[in-house]
Parts: sequence; C-alpha cells; structure tokens
Amino acid sequence: MKKKSIFSAILILTLIGLWVGSGYFGDDSENIDVTENDTKVNDFIVKYIESNASDFTDIFKIIGKTEADSIVELSMQTNGKVENIYFKKGQNVKKGQTICALETQNKYELLEAARANLNDTKSKYESQLKLAQKSFVSENSLNSLEASYEKAKADYRNAELNKEYLNVKAPIDGIINDINIEVGELATNGEICAVLMDSDPIIVKGNVSEKNISKLNTDAPAKVQLIGGTVLEGKINYISSIADPDTRTFTVEVAIDNPNNQIKVGTTAEIFVSNQIKNSHLIPSSILSLSDDGSIGIKIISKENVVEFIEVKVSNLNNEGAYVTDLPPTIRVITVGQDFVTSGDIVNAVQDVTG
Repeated sequence: MKKKSIFSAILILTLIGLWVGSGYFGDDSENIDVTENDTKVNDFIVKYIESNASDFTDIFKIIGKTEADSIVELSMQTNGKVENIYFKKGQNVKKGQTICALETQNKYELLEAARANLNDTKSKYESQLKLAQKSFVSENSLNSLEASYEKAKADYRNAELNKEYLNVKAPIDGIINDINIEVGELATNGEICAVLMDSDPIIVKGNVSEKNISKLNTDAPAKVQLIGGTVLEGKINYISSIADPDTRTFTVEVAIDNPNNQIKVGTTAEIFVSNQIKNSHLIPSSILSLSDDGSIGIKIISKENVVEFIEVKVSNLNNEGAYVTDLPPTIRVITVGQDFVTSGDIVNAVQDVTG
C-alpha cells in the first residue's frame, strides 16, 4: 500500500514536470498580447464643449481721481508795495488780465529817461556812422558810440521790464484758487501773489498694473463715471512710459471737458476703457493649465479624439470665465478629465451638456 502511494506521487510530479517543460503557454501569451494592445487605446472618458470664436468687447476699469490740467503759482518779479488786487478767490480770469499790481514808484519816470537816452545815443551813433563811411571819424570814436548805443538799448529794455513787473498777469485762462498777499503789504521779488488753476479740460488720473498697461493706447476713447454717478466721455491723453519703482504701475490720464468748472478737483472717479478683442473663445477659467515649461494653455481633442495641449493668450478674466485668443475658429475643449490625460492620448469624448 505504501509503495503504491509513493508510486502515485512520483507519477504526478513527473507529469507536472513534463507539462512545465513543454513550454505550452499559448493561451497566456495571447492574453499578454491583447493586454499590451489594449494599452494603446485609452478608454478614459472625458467631457468637452465645442467653442466657436467670436468678437468680445473687454471693458477695463481704472480707479482714479480728478486733477487740474495745470496749476500755476504767480510770483512777484520785483519789490514794492501792493497797490491793488483785482480778483478774489474762485473768480475766473482770462489770459493777460492783471491780478496783482504794485505801486508805480518811479518806474515810469525811469522808463521815460531811458527812452530819451536811447533816442539821443541812437541819433549820435547814426550820424557818426555816416561820417565814418566817408573817413571823417576815427574807428575808435565810432566803436565808443556804438557801445554807448547798445548800453542805452539794454537800459531801456530793463526799464520796460521793471514797469511790466509791477503787474502780475494771468498766463492762462483759469480760476483764482488762492490769493497770498493783501493790499498795502510790502511784497518781495519771488513772493507768491496768487495760485491760478485751469480745470477745463479736467484730468482724471489713475494707475494701471504692468500686466494690463498693454491694453491701453493714447487717444483711445474712454468713459468716466464721477462720484455722483454722472458718466462723461473723454479720451486717454497720456500714458507714462516708466513704471513706478515701488508699485510697478503706470500713470494714465484721461481728459474730459469741464465747462464752467462743474467737476471739482480731487474727487474720486472711475475710468472705463473698451477694448475690442477679435476671434476670442470664452472658456471656464478653471480648465486653464500649465505645460511643463510654464506656458498657459488648454487641452482639446481632435476629430479622432486625440488629446492636444495648445498654448493660449488670456485676453480677459471675469465672472463669466476666461477670454482666450490665438486659437482656431472652432475647437473641442476638454472640461472634465483634463488633469488625467496628456497630449497624444486617445480618449472617449462625451459632450458636456452643462458646460
């Protein structure tokens, strides 16, 4: 009995050895081939939306404040006693009107004396010049008279200026923002007589980040909403070429008409600039991704359901999504599953009816 069991065990081991040694694994080999072939086709399901390019108006907002077009401090140009102030704070003045006047003192008498001296030296010089042409006057004598004549012209010009300096006149149209002296006061050369402000047009100034400054152009139309809600038309008249070193922002100025100075200087305002973007796609901002080299892009699928990564230019981001350009007119954009596929993958694509 014992010998029979040993014989049976030996027989079984022999049969197993023969089966293993025969190399008969045909069915498993076929299974491996099928498995390897299956990896070439990805059964992963992704959802997509079909996007068609369209034109988009990007409205860019800048927070700013109103400023005068120019502010001029009018200084006294000579010493003297203030004789008259012709305007009060808040009044409008025209270019060339006198605002502050000093007592004449002897400025007019000095001007008349300088004029008389000029006429006398001019007459002498011209008569001697005629004689010199006939060699009746020496060259040295003529040169001396010429020098006297030139000095007389300079003295007369100085006398004219001293008379003009008695009156401080407005160099531009504007509003008297401040008066710094009083009648009867002894004013000195360089002392501020008045501050003149021109606020028509009025300037709305704001700052724009380096990321958005390329969206703006000089002379582009703009709308300005004042603190009270009034909306006015204007245009961009200045964009700084150098960024602020601390904030990395650029100054932008919009000029708007301000007749009768109805808009006050120093108030808050909002600037709105419209920028037309051609052939842009609106996509969910959440599907934007980065490539290995850091480029911003999206994943799309071709007609053959092959995944592709394409770079995009983001023109605008808002609550609706991201407006991107540099794309074909019609694309199928992956909205669900884009994080689990890479370029070249073949996927099962299902249209996203909620996208």
